[in-house]
Amino acid sequence: MLQALARVPDPRDAGGRIHPLPGLLTIAIAAVVSRSSRVAEIVEWAADLPDAAWDRLGATRDAFTVARRVPDDSTLSRVLTGIDAGALDTAVCRWLLSRAVLTGAGRRVIAVDGKSLRGSGPTGTQVHLLTALNQAGGGRVGEGG
Repeated sequence: MLQALARVPDPRDAGGRIHPLPGLLTIAIAAVVSRSSRVAEIVEWAADLPDAAWDRLGATRDAFTVARRVPDDSTLSRVLTGIDAGALDTAVCRWLLSRAVLTGAGRRVIAVDGKSLRGSGPTGTQVHLLTALNQAGGGRVGEGG
């Protein structure tokens, strides 16, 4: 997923980037699939990730304390509202297709469900949540790989 999300343009100023965009987007997607629906819940979910996951996501560490730097609410909110939704949609769809398996009938089947997050902005600019289920294996898309 990180490779697919690396194609999404980063809306942030290059000089102020602490967290890699693919890692932030992966955290947001995984947290939403895990039933987090608000930015604060996504940040709380992310804070509980083990160090190995943070390392894989490209998380930076504080130069003095060597503690991992977890994105805060404002950072994640700014990234999610500034992202090119079309580019994110394309990246996620490409990744989903790459993860799809062929069923006995030779078809790829992934069940995708989306919701608009109530109160996340005016109509047309709301945050949308996405869940995908691999019909062949019965698990969430991305499990085991």
